[in-house]
Amino acid sequence: MPADRPRPRGFARLRQWFFTGLILVLPMMITVWLLAVLVRLVEGVSSPVLLAILRVAWPGFGHDPVIVAWVVPILGVLLTIGLILAVGAFASNFVGRKVVEGFERLVLRLPVVKGIYGSARQLIDAFSSTNAAFRRVVAVEYPRPGVYTIGFLTRSDTQMAREGEPPLRDVSLVFLPTSPNPTSGWLAVVPNAQVVPLDMSIEEGVKLIVSGGLVTPGEPARGATPPGPGGLTAPSVGAP
Repeated sequence: MPADRPRPRGFARLRQWFFTGLILVLPMMITVWLLAVLVRLVEGVSSPVLLAILRVAWPGFGHDPVIVAWVVPILGVLLTIGLILAVGAFASNFVGRKVVEGFERLVLRLPVVKGIYGSARQLIDAFSSTNAAFRRVVAVEYPRPGVYTIGFLTRSDTQMAREGEPPLRDVSLVFLPTSPNPTSGWLAVVPNAQVVPLDMSIEEGVKLIVSGGLVTPGEPARGATPPGPGGLTAPSVGAP
């Protein structure tokens, strides 16, 4: 049987361009999709109100298909943007913060809603640059020895109780996100000695994961200790 012919360089370049574009476009598509969902929710409530106002302010309006198909949706988008700005401005002052805190306390008391809203809010806050839910970016040896997965340290030097057995001591809780969507992933309980701190900020870690490795932090500063023979080497999180 003849040997397989090597693939042309043009095909490899096209493949590289495709995956590079895919990694860069996916986060934008996810953002646009979430905004579209929000616009549809606001438009579903605002459209009847806007149509009623148009009928009163413009007696000859009737049911003009152009206005119904274009003007009302555009007004819905503008209303969504205005609503987001208004909520942000209101929540930025003292009275607004108190109202938001009271609303969240009320929501977190509802049996079913509190689990959904609380988890979503905590996860979004964790990726916020102004929030310290994630302590730092780390690497853990997973899924096999010699291969490292990047994650976010949420808690270190803790212990986990086990039923009928001694608790797991000196462990860390590490959130291991998926790429390119870092808001999904799983929580790992890792011994402190196996958690390797990385020299990058939370924002840099998020960019690294979302871009699939295309956007990487700068090169280490001169004089930094190079990795040891085992690959990534650094003092563990639990080490003094």
